[in-house]
Order: sequence, then C-alpha cells, then structure tokens
Amino acid sequence: MLWARTIERLGEAGAARLLALVAEGNKGGAALLALLKRDLGAVGLDSLLTEVNKLNDVRRLGLPEELFADCSEKLMDAWRERAIKMYLSDSRDTAEDVRITLLAVLCSSWQAEITDALRDLLIALVQKINARAE
Repeated sequence: MLWARTIERLGEAGAARLLALVAEGNKGGAALLALLKRDLGAVGLDSLLTEVNKLNDVRRLGLPEELFADCSEKLMDAWRERAIKMYLSDSRDTAEDVRITLLAVLCSSWQAEITDALRDLLIALVQKINARAE
C-alpha cells in the first residue's frame, strides 16, 4: 500500500514534519501550504526570491528524493488532485497514514514544480535583461 511504503520511507521525523503542517493551531504550516499554492507573479527579482524561498521551505521538510520513484505518474496525479482539493479541516479528519501520504505527494510534486518554475523564471529574467541591454 502506498501510504505504508510512504510512511516507512519518510521515517518518524519526516512524517512528523508533514503532520505539523496541518496541526491545529500551526499558522506557519497553514501559511506555507497557502504560499505553495500561489502562482508566480510577474517576472522579476521579487518573484524569483519568492520561488527560491518556497523551494527552501519545501526542502526543509526533508522528503527523500526517491520517495515515490516506484509509483506511476497516474497514481501520483490522482493522489495530488485529491490532496489539492482538501481543506485543512478535511485533512485533519483524514486517517493519519493517508494524511501523511497526501501531504508527501503534494509537497513532493510542488518541489518539482517550483524547481521547473525557477528555471523558467531565470530564463525569462535573462531574456528581459538582454532586451533592455539592446
């Protein structure tokens, strides 16, 4: 089962960090989840720094690189869609093993998306600088 394998690979400390994101009264975790859901702003230094901070915040969760290496993309997409649709209160009402897996899938996919967004943002910034230089 996906959740048992995920929890085993995360370890107790990794699972605890994910659960802390949705813990009752943890405004920092809720703020991080809300920040991660936001789209890029206009191309510029501010949006670049925001994305770098988001990536650092996700990396601090310490998700193993190979956490979902043996999972199909279709399965990961299904779990990600389920996690995105959940409110914090829904998450707290979900069984802990499923909650951890949903958060791990979500944060893992965000880490990849933020990395891709940073690459695209850097390219756009370089193009913008080149256009101004000309």
